[in-house]
Amino acid sequence: EDGYSFQSVAVRARSVGRIRLASSNTHVKPVIDGGYLSDPSDLATLREGIKLGRQIGNRADWGEFKGEEVFPGPNVQTDDEIDEYIRYTLHTANALTGTCKMGTGPDSVVGPDLCVRGVNNIRVVDASVLPSIPGGQTGTPTVM
Repeated sequence: EDGYSFQSVAVRARSVGRIRLASSNTHVKPVIDGGYLSDPSDLATLREGIKLGRQIGNRADWGEFKGEEVFPGPNVQTDDEIDEYIRYTLHTANALTGTCKMGTGPDSVVGPDLCVRGVNNIRVVDASVLPSIPGGQTGTPTVM
């Protein structure tokens, strides 16, 4: 049976997470707090994205190709229901940035050469040094 879903993404999320070392032992996993939805505007953005997707999906222009909404589904209608759906299904969209501040100040994790401060022979060479999420995927600015 035909159906549709739209994926809403808060491309410029305002919520802030945190990553920190649990130990000086490199074999111990770091402590990660995603901080997801810690800024209420992110939940509002995702909710409005779902509503916009529904407006697009319900257009008569789809004609015979229009099926029923699959996710979040026709039983999720009120703002509270949509918010619950968002909280239950939230994921990162694979654009994590800003976890390793680059700079020369005491609060920076890596220097301009991407070397980790206070640790020998380790560099960070991924999107975590980007200060904010770009408007698209992070691959291109990472390799630039």
